[in-house]
Amino acid sequence: MGYADLTVHHLAGAIMVRKGLFLLCLMLAWPAAANVFGVDRRQQADADSDPLRWVGELYSESDNFQTGSAVLVGECHILTAYHSTFFRRDGNLNKPSSAVVSRFFLDPDPARPGSFRRSTLARPVKWGEFSRWSLRGQSEDWALLQLDDCLGREVGYAAIAEAGKKAAEGYGELMFAGYPQSRRGLGGVTFERGCHAWDYGPVFPIVGVDCAFERGASGGPLLELIAGRWTVVGIASYRSNPVEEPLPAYMSKHRNVMVSSDAFSARVGQSLQVATRLRPPEDSSGATTPSLAGVQGRE
Repeated sequence: MGYADLTVHHLAGAIMVRKGLFLLCLMLAWPAAANVFGVDRRQQADADSDPLRWVGELYSESDNFQTGSAVLVGECHILTAYHSTFFRRDGNLNKPSSAVVSRFFLDPDPARPGSFRRSTLARPVKWGEFSRWSLRGQSEDWALLQLDDCLGREVGYAAIAEAGKKAAEGYGELMFAGYPQSRRGLGGVTFERGCHAWDYGPVFPIVGVDCAFERGASGGPLLELIAGRWTVVGIASYRSNPVEEPLPAYMSKHRNVMVSSDAFSARVGQSLQVATRLRPPEDSSGATTPSLAGVQGRE
């Protein structure tokens, strides 16, 4: 399915997105409900295999509360949502700056739900031209953060789809991973397989998907297995008109929205290349091998 096939089938869906723009930055204050279409496919798993080991939880270091989820995309870098990076407890956004510090938690402790065995500080080094007031600005809901400790050297990291690739080729089966707050007590990381992209717009790269997002999941990766490697094809941005009960089928009015990798791939790639050139050489034990074999969910 290519770019031209990802169309918004209902005008009401497009109108809903326009009317809901001003709510985008308040999504962490929305009810925890996720928009679930049909059966809730979310499961919990220990983060001990690719790609789940690359996904962590993001906290505001100054306000000490969860602002979202994030994924390792380099030895020393994570990718997340703009609003997760600069969100404040009062519902407003900090002025974008590398001085805004977050803490990235990785490796959830199976014996202590909600606790993690690794963490490090993270500082934004590149971010989108986000605006809550425009559709184009909404599609810039992404940020790249540099870690004080390069956790990706130990556990590996996800690739990012090439710029323009998803607009040209469309999306296959997706997998989402993140740390929604309502499931904290279940332990491990939340993941959902079998998701799909359904529509786009009113501007690309805003894409409607049927993965279940809720508070805390923002910034988590939408992953696709491409050429044998788990690859980031989007990041969770927001959910439209959240409802408590599962919906019978996908509806644009209640769609969950990701920002496609086409929005950030080129700019993030440039930053990662520069960081690689500037970083002192390190011994490497080799790349990790992507696998789903170890991803065993528990309800």
